[in-house]
Amino acid sequence: MKAAVKSHQRPISRHQKREPPGRRAIAAAARKLFRVRGYARTTIEAIAQEAGYAVPTVYFHFGTKAAIVGYLIDQMEAEDIVPVFQKLLQEGDPIRMLQGTAHIARMSCERWWDVYVLVRSAGRTDPALSKASKKLDSGRLYGLRIFAEALDRGGHLRDDLNGRRATDILWAVASEDTYQRLVIERGWTHDEFELWLGESLKRGLLGVT
Repeated sequence: MKAAVKSHQRPISRHQKREPPGRRAIAAAARKLFRVRGYARTTIEAIAQEAGYAVPTVYFHFGTKAAIVGYLIDQMEAEDIVPVFQKLLQEGDPIRMLQGTAHIARMSCERWWDVYVLVRSAGRTDPALSKASKKLDSGRLYGLRIFAEALDRGGHLRDDLNGRRATDILWAVASEDTYQRLVIERGWTHDEFELWLGESLKRGLLGVT
């Protein structure tokens, strides 16, 4: 499936330029196998074979599967959307705010949905990833709460909603799980997902049809 727009990435840092290319290749191979086989069924040996490196090389760079997932999380968090989010909060038009939220959710899911799902599922059985899973959820919920409360303070929410309930709606609808069901499993395009999400948020939070 081809993405309709290009994902925006941060410039490569000097640290990333110094990073051994084998490390990135191993992480990319592991991510592919995690997505296809799942975390538990993917072995270090399989990752080494997929990446084209010897098993000791994988252990040298990472040591464990959990460390590889931690590396993927670091890559994901390096894409700083805070400036985009802050600019969105300053937008006075609630409809444009929600359209922007739908776009941010689409771009994040488009690049990282599998890592979110991986961390959440692996965190249920791997203690090393349980904290990472909770941290990701906590950070996402915090951002959505700030956004929902901004809509509430501006008097934009439906009369029967408050900031807390709006946060819950954003949490449930603008999620990686929803993206996975509609785009990955049902074959929606990214544009269709973003349009649907924006319209759903406008109806659900503002009562706009």
